[in-house]
Amino acid sequence: MKNLFKILVALLIVSCSSKNEKPNYTYFGGKIINPKTDFVLLLKDDIVLDTIQLDKNNQFLQSYEKLDEGLYTFKHGIEFQYIYIEPKDSIILRLNTWDFDESLVFNGEGGAKNEYLLKLFLQNEREEKAMYKLFKEEEHIFLNELDIIESDRMATFEAFKEVTPELSDGFIKLTEYAIKLPLERMKEVYPFYYKREHKLDNFPRLSTEYYAFRDEVSLSEQNYIAFYPYQNYIMSRMYNSAYQDKEMDPTKDNITVNILNNIESTVPMEDLRNTMLKRVVVNEFLKAETFCHLQEAALNTFLDHCSNETYKSDVKDLVHDSQAVEVDRPLKDFSLHSYDAEPNTIRNITKGEDAVIYFWSTEFMASQMLVKRIQYLEDNFPKISFIGVHMNTSNDDLKNDPYLKKLDRSKQFVLPEDSYALTFLQSNYPRAIVVNDDGIVESGFTNINSSTLYKMLKNLN
Repeated sequence: MKNLFKILVALLIVSCSSKNEKPNYTYFGGKIINPKTDFVLLLKDDIVLDTIQLDKNNQFLQSYEKLDEGLYTFKHGIEFQYIYIEPKDSIILRLNTWDFDESLVFNGEGGAKNEYLLKLFLQNEREEKAMYKLFKEEEHIFLNELDIIESDRMATFEAFKEVTPELSDGFIKLTEYAIKLPLERMKEVYPFYYKREHKLDNFPRLSTEYYAFRDEVSLSEQNYIAFYPYQNYIMSRMYNSAYQDKEMDPTKDNITVNILNNIESTVPMEDLRNTMLKRVVVNEFLKAETFCHLQEAALNTFLDHCSNETYKSDVKDLVHDSQAVEVDRPLKDFSLHSYDAEPNTIRNITKGEDAVIYFWSTEFMASQMLVKRIQYLEDNFPKISFIGVHMNTSNDDLKNDPYLKKLDRSKQFVLPEDSYALTFLQSNYPRAIVVNDDGIVESGFTNINSSTLYKMLKNLN
């Protein structure tokens, strides 16, 4: 890290035409401990702007002559975090991938505001879990508690502004959104959870001014398209409206269709609208674990409303994958390789055993999260074999992964480029296939975190 700062300082000095002049360039750099890949991505609105290579010391540094002020994302492996950049910033970060968010620290000019944002995001995550106990409270108590939380956060931000006087209007607006949006989201989901907590037949009757907070949140914030608190608020608002629609009109009994229609009619920005539409369909698909007849109406509604052809193709691939492995039929054999490149076949590996074959990718799941889940399932179902298949065709990063070493190596595989399994993995989404000891498919598409999978394995066991 010291060497990196020396390089940065040298570059800053060279780029200044006088002793007191700020550099014309914006700098972004840092050090990655236990890197997952040899590069870092810098993104804006989910579009990759730059791929920055790590050097032999796992450090990186990049300069930009023209970089607009705004919210960016940096990504390493499957993990990401937000970073607010202004022209002439020189932001340096340091992180350990084994504890990505908690280990992340910022330095340099522009580092203080990003350090503050990071702490705010982490605080939101911790406090949101505790807030769920408030859903049983009456409206006035619930709102009063949220007002107290917002006041405390805003007071902390005001204190930060006093010691950091040159904050831009853009950063101030973003931070206020980061403070308020998670609380506004809680207000959107409150009717649903209150109803469930009190086992009511209908949603609670709320005061006429309850939804006044919606006037403070624009659904046309172009700068926040990729900002998850913003997306999550909109998604919760759409879900709330969808359930209200069902209650007021019994013919609108398909919640997913209601959500998709609400997004189409309410979200004016095309890019954000398409992102939300795809997110709803994929989430509902993975939750239901099959499109089949249940989600046909939702699929057609998505295809009608979405104008992004890539998203539509992605969803069609997901549907294809879900239907490609038939239940109550023998699983078609396919080839795979051990991490040491030894060839094998799935039929040989699972012969005579009840088995869960889980296909995964570091694009969607961190190896430590995968290992934790598989160990839990193995502890609960010791008679069932859990076969891990990484969907990438390279095993270079997997052989040395410290987390994967905690699993039985003889049950970990990668796919060769000609494997038949790739024909039902066109969407690249993780999936699990359950087969009994006769090689018959019990479930052709589920996921390892599904409660349905757990129930199925209890019966299979």
